[in-house]
Amino acid sequence: GIAAMRPRHLLPPPAPPHGGDGSGGGRRRSGRPAGSRAWAAVALAASAGSIARCMVLSSSKLQACVNDGSEEIACEKKIVVTVSLEHGQEASTETAEFLIREATDEAGEKRELLKPWRVTWSKSRAYWRYPIRYLQDVNSKPYEQMVRTGALRCYDNPLRAAELLTCGVAMSGGKRVPDSEGFCCGCDLNDILNGLPTRGNLRCGIEESAHCLTFASLWYSVFAVDPPQVTYDITVSIVRPKDPAASWQDVVYDETKLILSHQQPVAQAGDGSLRAQLVGDFATAVAPHSLESKYLVIPYRPESHIMVDQNRPLNNAMLVDQSMFDLSGHSCNKIGVSFTAFKRQREKCESSFGSCLKNQLRDLFDEDVVRKLSGRPRYLVGGFCDGAADMQMQDTSSGKTFFFACPMSQRHTSMMRLEARADDTMFVTNVASGGIVNATAESFQALAGGGEVKVLIVSTGPVVADFTIGVTNCSGGMTPSPAEMASIQPYQTRLSTFRLTTSSDGAGSFNCTATLHNAVGDLLDTKVFGVNVTELERSSGMQVEVEREGETSVANFSDGGSCATLCPSLVDGACLFANSCWDRLGM
Repeated sequence: GIAAMRPRHLLPPPAPPHGGDGSGGGRRRSGRPAGSRAWAAVALAASAGSIARCMVLSSSKLQACVNDGSEEIACEKKIVVTVSLEHGQEASTETAEFLIREATDEAGEKRELLKPWRVTWSKSRAYWRYPIRYLQDVNSKPYEQMVRTGALRCYDNPLRAAELLTCGVAMSGGKRVPDSEGFCCGCDLNDILNGLPTRGNLRCGIEESAHCLTFASLWYSVFAVDPPQVTYDITVSIVRPKDPAASWQDVVYDETKLILSHQQPVAQAGDGSLRAQLVGDFATAVAPHSLESKYLVIPYRPESHIMVDQNRPLNNAMLVDQSMFDLSGHSCNKIGVSFTAFKRQREKCESSFGSCLKNQLRDLFDEDVVRKLSGRPRYLVGGFCDGAADMQMQDTSSGKTFFFACPMSQRHTSMMRLEARADDTMFVTNVASGGIVNATAESFQALAGGGEVKVLIVSTGPVVADFTIGVTNCSGGMTPSPAEMASIQPYQTRLSTFRLTTSSDGAGSFNCTATLHNAVGDLLDTKVFGVNVTELERSSGMQVEVEREGETSVANFSDGGSCATLCPSLVDGACLFANSCWDRLGM
C-alpha cells in the first residue's frame, strides 16, 4: 500500500494500472490485494535540498468511521500522512500521490479513478505580528518662548482675562487649558545685590519676562504594543484528473487549493476524499522580541512635514521605553510634558532657559541618527528585528490599515495532517450536526484594542462530538483571534468568545462571518454578523497647541520646512547636522 520513500528521480515513471496499451480501457488484471479491498498507493518525495525543511512524521492506513448516532457506523478506508513544514517552504518540495479507487463526481455519481491525485503543499514565511493600540498624539519637541516686558508689566494670574495675560492661553473644547498661561520671572533683592543670573538674563529693575510653553509643528502618534501572534498560511494544492476514465495520453487535470491558517485550521476537497488539517506549531528555539514595555511612535502630522512618510511610515518611527513617557503631561523632562509640569517646576525662575523640556522625541531621534552612523541605533525601528521590521499603511474604504510585524529568522515548524481514502485499521470519529444560534459583537473604537465577539452554538446530534468554531471574512481591516475546537454533549450549547482587533483608523459598520465545522471538516453553518467600529478619538492629552510670540529656547531651532530650503548646499556640513538633514546625503 505505501511505496518506498525516496527522491522522485528514483521513482519509476507512472504506468497505466490496467492493461498495457495505455488506453485505460483494456481488460483488468485478474489479481487484487487480499480480500479484494480498495487499494491505495502513496508516493512521497522530497527534493534533496529540502530535507531539513520538511519531513514526513508518520503515515498509516486505517479505517475511518463516522458515528452520527444512528444504528450503523459509516466507514471508509483512509490513509493518513502527518508532515512537518518550515516557514517559507515552497510548493513541490514535498508531494504525495494518492490513487483512490472511486470518488463521487459533481453529479453525485460514483466514478472509478484510474489515475492518482497529486498533492503539494507550501508554507508562507512566518511573522510575529504585534497588534498595536492607539493611545494619543504627542509633540516632537515642546519648547519655551520668552516675552520681555517692563518691570511689573508681566501678567500670569490665571484669574485674569485671557487677553490680559502676557503669554495668552490655550483653549480646548471652548475651555481654557489649566496652567497654559505660563509664568513670570523678575529679579529679587538677592539677584540685584549679587548679580545672579536669571532665567531670562534680565536687566534687573527694568525688565521682567514671561515664559510660555509652545509646541513644534511635528506630532507623533503613540501606540501600545501588545504580545505577538504567529501568522502564516499553508497552501495545499490538489491536482486530480478531470475525467478519470480518459486515456493516459489525453488526461486533463484540475487544480484545487486549500488554505490553512490559525483562523481556518481545517479544509477538505471535493466530497471529502481529501482532508487537510493544521494540527499546530512546534515551539520556536528563540523567543519573539518583547516589545510590550515600549511604545511605538510614528510621525503622523502634518502630512507635509519632511519626517512624515505615508508610504513608509516606519522610516522615522521609534520604539521607546514606556518609562520615558508621562502622557498625563504632569512630569518634567518626560515625553508628553505639558503646561502643568512646565509651570509647576521647582525653582523655575532660577533654572536655565528651556528647563523641564528635555528628553523629547526630537532629541532622541537626533541622537539616534548620529548613533546610527557609528553603530546600531537605540530607538529607531530599524534597530529591531534585525532591521527587518515591516509595517504597511494602506488607504482603504474604511480608513488606513496598519500592520507591524517582525519576520522570523529562526526555524518555525508546523504540523499538518492529510487524510485520503485508503485501506485497513479502524478509527472512529464522532460526528454530530449543529448550528449557530447567534453571533454578536460589541462596539469598539478603531485602533483602541478591539472588542469581543460572542458565538453561541448548539449541537443537535445524539453523540458527543467535536466542533470547530471560528470567525472569518472580516471586512474593514479587522483580524479575529484563532478558531477554537470544542467537545459538546448532545443537544447542548456552548458560548465561544473571540477577540476582534482592527488595523484601521476609520469608523463604520463592518461584517464578519461566524463558521461552524464538524469533526471531519464539513461546514455545518455560517452566520454573518455586524460590527460597529466608532471613530478613532485622537487626543494630544494636555499638550494643546497655542500661538505664541517671543524668543525660543533654542536659538537655531527650526521645525518643519524643507531641507532643500534650509540647507541648499550639500557641502554645508554644519547646516546639515544642525537641521538633521541626513536625507540630503542619502543617509
